[in-house]
Amino acid sequence: MQIKLSILVAVLLLALAACEKEAPPPDNPFTNQPPPDTLNNGNTQLPEIPDSSFAWLHERVFLPTCANSGCHDGTFEPDFRTINSAFHTLVNHPALKTDSTATPAILRVMPYQPANSILYYRLTNFMPNTSGVMPLNANDSDWEQNKELYLQKIYQWILNGAPNATP
Repeated sequence: MQIKLSILVAVLLLALAACEKEAPPPDNPFTNQPPPDTLNNGNTQLPEIPDSSFAWLHERVFLPTCANSGCHDGTFEPDFRTINSAFHTLVNHPALKTDSTATPAILRVMPYQPANSILYYRLTNFMPNTSGVMPLNANDSDWEQNKELYLQKIYQWILNGAPNATP
């Protein structure tokens, strides 16, 4: 009888142990926390690109206005698809087509010399025996609305020495 009582007690203890509630999961320290922004010191907005930088010119002018199908989309230089390809196919890079009667420009961008940079010349003058004044077709860009501002920024960037692509 003692064995039966021992078995009964053991069964009751097992039943009680099985009915215990599970412990709640440990607290997650990241619950309801915004993800860390390691690129911007915890700010949720990226810093504005300085309008005097090549990064700004690429984002606002060259990429939307020039890197279009059939234009400067990698099929020929300058290549405006990426900021690096744009910078490296412009600054101190020989111009393929020039108008020797109108400009002494032999480089696409000659740092500190907008008047001797074929980029600025092509944006402001008709060049005979070429496709004319650039851009040929601004597509969906805001070139026409902001042309004077963009020309001023390009001129100033070249005058400042055409600094590197990063702001």
